[in-house]
Amino acid sequence: MYPVMKRGDLVVVENAPWEFNPKDVKVGDIVVYNAHWPVVGNRVVCILHIDNKTLAIYSGDKTMPVIHRVIEKIDIDGSCYIITKGDNNPIYDPELISLDQIKRRVITIDGKPLVIPYLGFISIYLKKYIWLFLLLLILWIIYDYIKDGKNKNNN
Repeated sequence: MYPVMKRGDLVVVENAPWEFNPKDVKVGDIVVYNAHWPVVGNRVVCILHIDNKTLAIYSGDKTMPVIHRVIEKIDIDGSCYIITKGDNNPIYDPELISLDQIKRRVITIDGKPLVIPYLGFISIYLKKYIWLFLLLLILWIIYDYIKDGKNKNNN
């Protein structure tokens, strides 16, 4: 989604279905959805050709969150789907997204996403180095315990 947002930015979102209804998503909205990427382990339900676009509907448990912009909303047999694309990507995403896959919508102010630069790195590093964080926390607790013991002995 560069240049609108960069890796490490904290993006402020609203959650479905409590704060918004996925049916209310409009073209131009930026959404977080569960994409069936990589396709390994997921099954292709069908492949569709819509307006010179080849799109697939997948099923399966292997999903990952993706944040992209809605470029089109379509109705297929009474069910609503969206087509998404990253702002910096040359083409649309290959998966046709059902409304059930939409988990969050980015909050915008005057059409610009509410983003806090660099704050997201905290979450990224905590997830990546959780063992280091836990080790430092344990060492801090041990240090604090030993320090308190010495203070009690001195009194």
